[in-house]
Amino acid sequence: MGVESRDQPETAPAAGPVAPRRHSTKARLGIATALVLFIVFGHFRTTHLWNARVPYVDYADPPSSYDPLNPWVSITPSVELEWQPCYDFINPLFQCARLTVPLDYNHPQAQSCASPKVHIALLLLPAKKNANISSVRSPMLINPGGPGGSGVLLALSLAPALQTIFGEDQPIIGFDPRGIGYTTPPADCWATPPPCDGCPEDTGKGLGHRLEWLNMNAVFGSVNSSNIALKYLEAGQRAVNDMCREKDSQLDGQSIFGHASTAHVARDMISIVDAWERRADKDQHAAAAENPTKGKLIYWGFSYGTYLGATFASMFPDRVGRLLLDGVVDAELYPTPMWRDSLFDTDKILGEFFRLCAEVGTKCKLYRDGDTPADVEHRYYSIFDGLSANPITFTHPDSFFPVIIRASFIKTLVFSILYSPAQLFPLLGILLDFLYERQHEQLAALFQDPQLHCLLPGNALTGLLTDAQRVIMCSDKIRPVNMTLDEIRSEFEAVAETSQFADLWTGIMLQCNNWDIAKPHRVASEPTLLQAVKGSKIETAFPILFLSNTYDPVTPLVAAVKMALAFKDAGLLEQKAYGHCTISAASLCTALAVRDYVLHGKVPPPPVVHGKDYLAGRWTTCEADQTPWKQYNPAATASVSAVDEADAQDKQRLLEAFRSVQQAHVDVQKWTGGGHDINRLLIRLARSDVVWAELQGPTCQGSRSLTTKGVNLLES
Repeated sequence: MGVESRDQPETAPAAGPVAPRRHSTKARLGIATALVLFIVFGHFRTTHLWNARVPYVDYADPPSSYDPLNPWVSITPSVELEWQPCYDFINPLFQCARLTVPLDYNHPQAQSCASPKVHIALLLLPAKKNANISSVRSPMLINPGGPGGSGVLLALSLAPALQTIFGEDQPIIGFDPRGIGYTTPPADCWATPPPCDGCPEDTGKGLGHRLEWLNMNAVFGSVNSSNIALKYLEAGQRAVNDMCREKDSQLDGQSIFGHASTAHVARDMISIVDAWERRADKDQHAAAAENPTKGKLIYWGFSYGTYLGATFASMFPDRVGRLLLDGVVDAELYPTPMWRDSLFDTDKILGEFFRLCAEVGTKCKLYRDGDTPADVEHRYYSIFDGLSANPITFTHPDSFFPVIIRASFIKTLVFSILYSPAQLFPLLGILLDFLYERQHEQLAALFQDPQLHCLLPGNALTGLLTDAQRVIMCSDKIRPVNMTLDEIRSEFEAVAETSQFADLWTGIMLQCNNWDIAKPHRVASEPTLLQAVKGSKIETAFPILFLSNTYDPVTPLVAAVKMALAFKDAGLLEQKAYGHCTISAASLCTALAVRDYVLHGKVPPPPVVHGKDYLAGRWTTCEADQTPWKQYNPAATASVSAVDEADAQDKQRLLEAFRSVQQAHVDVQKWTGGGHDINRLLIRLARSDVVWAELQGPTCQGSRSLTTKGVNLLES
């Protein structure tokens, strides 16, 4: 780790528990990953309650209908943290709770039809060295981004790895922000409003309507797929927002839609911290006073989670304990109608694919003998030109239904892959080669069997396919967005000057056009945060640490520099890699810096910039140890800088834990809708004659490689 001048910005270098009673660690991790994907694809039942308390269920004698995959319906909401065992087939230490908070913090009366409540779903991995649930150390809260990402799902996968990084005495909490996941009420515009007080919503019917609508609108592709696409896509978003407004009206303005801004979630985090401290004081008495972060927030937020963290710090600067903000959102840009500068580095990452593919040769399946980066790039664009002129059509060989593959669909997959190049660039080469060779049977793996739709009438898609991203993102706008088609087209063209993925980005931004659900009582936060970004620094109780890759597809380094300058003494660490958030590429240097910040309070120095050129300056940098198509060996990386065997083992465990965090974040990240596509791609390719196989040998134990007919296609 070192401090480096950025006066001449460089091109990024080529990129990177207690055992359960019945399962091995390896099996347990596999089950955790499977559960996350199980939830993503909606294969099990969930129930949402609207402003209703769930009867208490004793885990010693659960009802016959108890579902271990969905424990939330059996947990009674409470204003205190009442932890109950859950998901013990993944980890026997997991605990769940539902914390009741006001829907409107300005009117925190008892729950009634006029004053409903929010019940926040929390998943805890408690400290292992204490018998009590609460620990002397404050818990670390985590947020995967979005907006709309589930902290519960993230914690299911990565909480044990975080304890490996920060110590077994570090409690980890993943929570679903209001409107998201297992927190109730859900941000769901599609579920039919209840016909009477206390009646449940018809989420099944709403899900059916939502899926029908999504399929109907998919025919238009992206905003520039045709000369009529933008008109109909914008009309579709207006129609959905009209429906959301109608539902809010039927609920007398007491829906979650007007009470789900980031500032509301920041208040919820204070409620979580305060509830934790009340429990700690009760359980530990004097011991809790020894905690230096008592009553303060310990937090690791990714992507949109950095905006949540910055909002928290602007509202409650004296409650900042440790804030890791990774993959930084520009707080000045985020509340605007169109995030113009978010794609500042996106195309540079795609350019790295062309360069690396030519460099690694036949390891990249799109490579042809003698290729230069320009040759690979030309082949890439020829694929899209071909799809635009003649979309691929065929009959699904297994399920017998017609398939059409258009350029916009593949472009969405490519955009998703740019989030995690170290892991997924090899997969991109495979996908593009299939398209170039028009190998239809391989491409069929991209599409779900229609028979799966038969499972829809009671599965978890009702919990995942919500309007949380729309509701949160649009609630955070400075003022209602109501752009004309010409204005939208102008914004698209401005973004297109920076990135070829402007069409996908504009599609996300369209969600807020015509969203004007009233905010009954605006929670003050944005003015303070915006003032800080524009020059009036916020002083927090402990300095924030901002982290960014050199090239990030949606949260560029320039945003991290800008945000670090908005907070007094905030540190900045640039990881010389590309991908979304620093965990997209492994780095021992970064891992050590993150651990030292949380455990020992060591903060890298603030960035020093020259004028308004945020990329011309000095700050701390770390090299990445993981690159695409290169076998990654944590043991070898750790041994290079180790002073002795114990130090080498410690660093190896740290790197392996960071790799687990990396994979978990890939699984559940939902910054864009493309996240679902890439997960589907991985799973469906795995079920074709491209299969996941374990790599052999001590240097690759536990990693996975795509193999076809016995030939390794990935080295990870």
